[in-house]
Amino acid sequence: MKDLLENTKREVVDLTSLKFSTIVGVGIDEESGARKVTLELVERSAIPDSMDLLGIYDVIVDDSGSIQSFQRVAIRKRSDTVATEEF
Repeated sequence: MKDLLENTKREVVDLTSLKFSTIVGVGIDEESGARKVTLELVERSAIPDSMDLLGIYDVIVDDSGSIQSFQRVAIRKRSDTVATEEF
């Protein structure tokens, strides 16, 4: 599991050129049955950092850990406790 998460994190950062923030969740995608990793990436840095914009991404990976698809599902300010839908 650790290798899968590290690989997913590295690949998404390489694809998007955004800074990694945190892994939010790991599970199985309800529609496809594939592994899904949900993570946050810094969309825009701000001062203070509590005003950073974080994109929440769902990443679908295969059994070998290769990314099959990813999409931003929400965006939030770092200080917000609840994500909002697309802005």
